[in-house]
Amino acid sequence: MQTHLFIPLLLAAATACGSTSGSDARARSAPTPVVIAVGNIDTVVGTGQRATDPVDGDADGIVDPSIAALEALLDTPMDTLSAADGTLYVIDWNGHKVRALGEDGMLRFVAGTGIEGDACEAAQTEGKCPAAASELNHPTDVFIDGTNSIWIAAWHNSKIKRLDSDGFLQNICGTGNRKFEGDGGPCRDGAGTDLVSFDLPSGIVVDPSGNVFVSDQSNQVVRRIGVDGIVKTVAGHCPGTPGFGCPKGRGYSGDGDPATLAALNNNIGQGTGPHGKIALDSEGNLYIADTINNAVRKVTPGSDGVLGDGDPSEEIMSTIAGTGEAGYSGDDGPAIMAQLDAPTDVAVAADGSVFIADSINGCVRKVDDRGIITTVAGMCGQIGDSGDGGRATEAKLRNPCGVSLDGKGGLYIADALNHRIRQVVLE
Repeated sequence: MQTHLFIPLLLAAATACGSTSGSDARARSAPTPVVIAVGNIDTVVGTGQRATDPVDGDADGIVDPSIAALEALLDTPMDTLSAADGTLYVIDWNGHKVRALGEDGMLRFVAGTGIEGDACEAAQTEGKCPAAASELNHPTDVFIDGTNSIWIAAWHNSKIKRLDSDGFLQNICGTGNRKFEGDGGPCRDGAGTDLVSFDLPSGIVVDPSGNVFVSDQSNQVVRRIGVDGIVKTVAGHCPGTPGFGCPKGRGYSGDGDPATLAALNNNIGQGTGPHGKIALDSEGNLYIADTINNAVRKVTPGSDGVLGDGDPSEEIMSTIAGTGEAGYSGDDGPAIMAQLDAPTDVAVAADGSVFIADSINGCVRKVDDRGIITTVAGMCGQIGDSGDGGRATEAKLRNPCGVSLDGKGGLYIADALNHRIRQVVLE
């Protein structure tokens, strides 16, 4: 099996880190087809230079045209999402925008002006902002629901936003105040006043019924915005917090017990990075990258099969990977006896395999349906920027923060500190 990607050939070697300023003077090249062989890795977006492309480079109010993917500039990309139509959404985290790679090999702007903020730079329509005029503050995750709306975890905005097919972005939930409040009630009251607060929402997924799950990072919980509009905690607990973070909720406990009695452990404060991202499998199980606990946790729904709908005492927490001790060990053995180092993201394949962004170890690991862990990309413990065109397990990554799957044999890695998106064609 070989995968054909239409991406431009690089004209010169790219550096891993470079200028933090972008320029719109670069020509928009036509993409050139390349091939990634089974088991190999290659860059599909980014030059490796730390910078970001302007949305409106000449200040004329018109969104700039698409850019050939390997000429595009990213600043600490945090994750990707593969859509059913073949589009790969790219989260340009420090560039404060969401971008999209089409099957034509061109990267276009989707949301975010590149200005770090929460304003709308154009006239709003019924409280909605044109996507091209919307400011974002470090978006970390996106998910496409059954109506093709794009949900955005706007991390430093501490809000959940949604981009609908009409091209308008709106705030769905969150006061923007970084604290824990609002459980048991709706996102807004009848007068439109926001009632729910998040603290660095880092991950977002939507189940087939339309329930939205949010990793509320610094509050040490995963919360659900139900189809009934009610917000509730489904994993972890926050005993209460007067300000940033929930230090009383941090810990590592609860395996075998109801998930809402368990403790998770993510960093708090302004200087941290995104932690604790989540994924759902086809059976409704929730997977959590329990970052500072150096583990991957799993929440199994109760007899009703829908997490957050039934008796919370039936919704049980367990650990599927990691001993809790930071390090690298355990390949080819049971995942629960392996060491991870600050896993930040998870993705679940159709066969139930779980892929882990083992960020500090600089690699991506896989837990198969037998519970055995292996490395599928990167050389764990060896940090760098190399290996394109060769075997994925002989490449070097630098803080891979995000992983996603396209359902067609493609694994995408947000190689954050190399400022690239890389793809592995899985064996």
